[in-house]
Amino acid sequence: MRVRLWGVRGSLATPLTSAQVRDKARALLAAASPADIASPQSIEAYLDKSTHSWTYGGNTSCVEVEFADQTFVLDAGTGLRGLGLQLKSDGRDKNHGINLFFTHFHWDHICGFPYFGPIYMPGRNLGVWSGRTDAKRLLQAQMADAHFPVKWEQLPSLITCTQLPEDAVTMVAGAQVSILPLIHPDKAFGYRISYRGRSVCYLTDTEVSKHPNRVAEHYAAFVDGADVVIVDAMYGFLDYHDHINFGHSTIFNFIDFFRDTNIGELVIFHHDPMASDAAVERLHHDAKRYTDLVAPHATWKLSAAFEGQEWRMDDR
Repeated sequence: MRVRLWGVRGSLATPLTSAQVRDKARALLAAASPADIASPQSIEAYLDKSTHSWTYGGNTSCVEVEFADQTFVLDAGTGLRGLGLQLKSDGRDKNHGINLFFTHFHWDHICGFPYFGPIYMPGRNLGVWSGRTDAKRLLQAQMADAHFPVKWEQLPSLITCTQLPEDAVTMVAGAQVSILPLIHPDKAFGYRISYRGRSVCYLTDTEVSKHPNRVAEHYAAFVDGADVVIVDAMYGFLDYHDHINFGHSTIFNFIDFFRDTNIGELVIFHHDPMASDAAVERLHHDAKRYTDLVAPHATWKLSAAFEGQEWRMDDR
């Protein structure tokens, strides 16, 4: 199984501004030594090691899960366009099964769908899965009327929308798929996808921070044994208290939930669009310090999601 992140921001796509690019350039130049810029090779080496030379990314939620001859997609935020281009480049748009799984249908999680290349391939079969009965209607709506030039009814592909049950494991293209009801306006569902002994869990968007004790055990049971657990950690601890009832969480609650849970890596995801790369880095640093304090014996790794982040896991 291979997992790759194509969009990690929440609510709104946030490309770097010119001012932010200048800030990064300024920091790079200020920290460089003469040796760092002495040759093209030394420049590349310097860029590889500097935290100022890259970004967490500005695309909204999109996660690729690939195994065998299948490509699963978790959410269709703006990151989906890049994934579609990659599928065309490597031929998977033609020779892989493609299934899209939606946590919910807020704009930031669906707005990449009309820009996904495979939906314009004549006769191409694609699966759309969610915990709702009305996925087709909701996806149609963003392409209807004056919202988009191509209407759902004009798509040449063959798209099948299926509701997933909340209390059962569903087999999809050889993988086991489970959903978990989340705490978010207009209903949302988390996912667990398992294939040949490997699992990824995807729990965004959800507001566990309001009543953590009510859901801690349930969430921990859902992710137990997973290799990668991607969670909604949009706000820092103090920031959350200015955003109660917005439907999002802090990483600190998930650290509490999973301190004794057998997982491989816990991933901070759905970054606040107002948070700079430096702010995300500070949150990651604070979360690692908190983990050391409350879960010193935890065996899992903690990371902050960035575009292009990838995990490759052999079958068990």
